[in-house]
Amino acid sequence: MRFPKLFAVALSTFLLAPGIGGAAAQKGPQVLRVVSGDVTDLDPTQGSSRVSRVYAQMVFDTLFALDSTLSAKPMMVESFSLSEDGLRRHYTLRSGLRFHDGSPVTARDVTASIARWMDNTSVGAQLKSRLATMTAEDDRNISLVLTEPFGLVEFLLAGAGSPIPAIMREADAKRPYNTPMPVPVIGSGPFRYVDGERLEGSRVVFARNPDYPARSEPTDGLAGARVVKVDRVEWLILPDATTASNALAAGQADFWAEADPDQIAFLRARGLRVRPNGLPFVSFVRPNFRFPPFNDVRARQAIALLVDQNEIMPAVAGDADWKTCYGFGVCGTALGTEAGAEPYRRLDVERARRLLAEAGYRGETIVLLSTPTGPNNVVAQVLAQRLRQAGVKVDLQVTDLPTLLQRVRNKDRTPATGGYHLFAYNATGSIWFHPLTNSALDLSCGGQNWPGFPCDEAGEALRQRFLRATDAASAKAAFGPFAEHLWQFLPYVPVGQWEVVNAYRANIAGVLHAYVQPYWNIEKR
Repeated sequence: MRFPKLFAVALSTFLLAPGIGGAAAQKGPQVLRVVSGDVTDLDPTQGSSRVSRVYAQMVFDTLFALDSTLSAKPMMVESFSLSEDGLRRHYTLRSGLRFHDGSPVTARDVTASIARWMDNTSVGAQLKSRLATMTAEDDRNISLVLTEPFGLVEFLLAGAGSPIPAIMREADAKRPYNTPMPVPVIGSGPFRYVDGERLEGSRVVFARNPDYPARSEPTDGLAGARVVKVDRVEWLILPDATTASNALAAGQADFWAEADPDQIAFLRARGLRVRPNGLPFVSFVRPNFRFPPFNDVRARQAIALLVDQNEIMPAVAGDADWKTCYGFGVCGTALGTEAGAEPYRRLDVERARRLLAEAGYRGETIVLLSTPTGPNNVVAQVLAQRLRQAGVKVDLQVTDLPTLLQRVRNKDRTPATGGYHLFAYNATGSIWFHPLTNSALDLSCGGQNWPGFPCDEAGEALRQRFLRATDAASAKAAFGPFAEHLWQFLPYVPVGQWEVVNAYRANIAGVLHAYVQPYWNIEKR
């Protein structure tokens, strides 16, 4: 088998690195080598990317976890109760919970961590806006008192969104927001983060936490028993998909979560196991609402008219299954409506040109951001071409994901000074399926919502009406008007959805079906 030159260079780097070699040569501790992106923020309440989410759930724990049906189940909690009026919750922690440094996990650690998460995330802010008091009654007991009934508390505390309400030591949770997470990172999860073996941009290392008290219930999604069956997990940072595929085929890597769709046929042909995991991913284009022309809905309508999902999705999905989805959730789920989308189902370049002119576009350069490869790049390339057909000057700026995220989070930088007008992105369907956890649907006007920073008081009021629903009938009645309003406001432009797949070698067993990939329960035989 002849490998591409790029792979040969990368492979030689792996073989020279400490502890890395072929599958047959491996002896001693069992090491699961995973193709992954790099983790850019060690604070679990800061990083919003999927990679950061996986890191956080490995190293830290949460009060609850979501099972395979996306229902919240106890994790750090031994028991909990809810008052008849729906305003008071009481949680008792499991006994014997300890941080990696041996110190006990207490209710004070929990309340400080949840407070940090509520202050730092748009999802957590939904709980904070309804919270009257949160009290550590003693070392193991916590009480929450709300100002109104809110049936999604445990769903939130299970880490339904991202970043997650991970529990850290009280001192770490109370440190100033502008200071980095102390190293060594101390959590209480099933893995320890090994800072001393981190090679930035190349490798992230985790070691099994031998003192982790797994629950007794069967493993189900992210809930139940988290039993680690390998000694170490090493993330190999391989941004190039061809290099990653060859590494997996050659036995230099064992597992690839979110394998590149274009590599599926190659992987299957070489005997790798490939299977879907979780809800589909969704692609979309997010405008910057703070600067012209996309602060005008007519300019956003123009983008919707320039996106032909049937044109883009085959290139996005590669060999993976895909479908069009003209909605702001995940089609095929209970909240996957396409109501209101009819005007935007057909490409119309000339109408888009007229709408841009009506919105005040006068020939200025539009900055479109993308990552170098993968679905985001495909979407951006096609959109840039369509924008040019509509008479728009486009500067397509390609950058790595950490830099893109840093740029889009800066809400005050203008497009001419390092900001942006548009960016192409994709999200995990198991987070994007619900208006509570789909951060791009936070339409509040405080400037603290997801990058793009829309402001739509009417839309946010409709979202809050849905979130306040206390039964299925009222939730259904509230969701319809909100879903239709989204097509009138256009917080982003949907591009479609595709199946995300894991790929792994035949000696790997115990891979769990969960909406965010866990690395416990996996065996290397």
